[in-house]
Amino acid sequence: METDKNPINRLAGALSAKLSEPDCQVMAVLIDAALESENVYTEQIPLSDEEKHDYLLMAFEERILIPVRGRQTGAWEDRMLRFAVGEMFFMPHVARILFEDARQTGTLESESAVRKVLSHHPARFIDHSVIFLKQIRPHTKSCMAEGGLMTAVAQGAGIETDVHDIVDNCVTAGIMNPCTRGSTLQGLAWYEFHPCLYWDEKFQ
Repeated sequence: METDKNPINRLAGALSAKLSEPDCQVMAVLIDAALESENVYTEQIPLSDEEKHDYLLMAFEERILIPVRGRQTGAWEDRMLRFAVGEMFFMPHVARILFEDARQTGTLESESAVRKVLSHHPARFIDHSVIFLKQIRPHTKSCMAEGGLMTAVAQGAGIETDVHDIVDNCVTAGIMNPCTRGSTLQGLAWYEFHPCLYWDEKFQ
């Protein structure tokens, strides 16, 4: 079929696991443009101004695109979303792999994306990271979890790799990101997990 040869249509098909049909098509165009370079500018996204506003907001809420402009903390939640010409956005590394693959296959394969983004680590570390990410999923609230809970979940799953090493490397890979507001208000270390990984129902 002709649609099978179109990478944007394959990407839209993958997004249907989470988004409505109209949203899939428009978001696929946005993601496809963002995959062409390390950073994408507002004016490089081939959508109308109204669509850019709506879908950049959606992309930020789902952590598909993160504004480069931000406060000193570097937390995703502290980034400043603007829609003016010249604003720059980046895609977290794991999301880039997830959507690059989806553009080729038409499916979201979260475990494959995680393994690829951590591929420079030993196999045992990668296996434990995958187990941890699957085990923590039922315990997250709005894709967030507290550090002490993550340690308890890792221990309960029998993961021998130091959970701090897993967290540090997952942060570098864009799999998770430190939260500032929850940590500041409650005096606890909270982390946000990339929402798109859990769009794949097999990743559990």
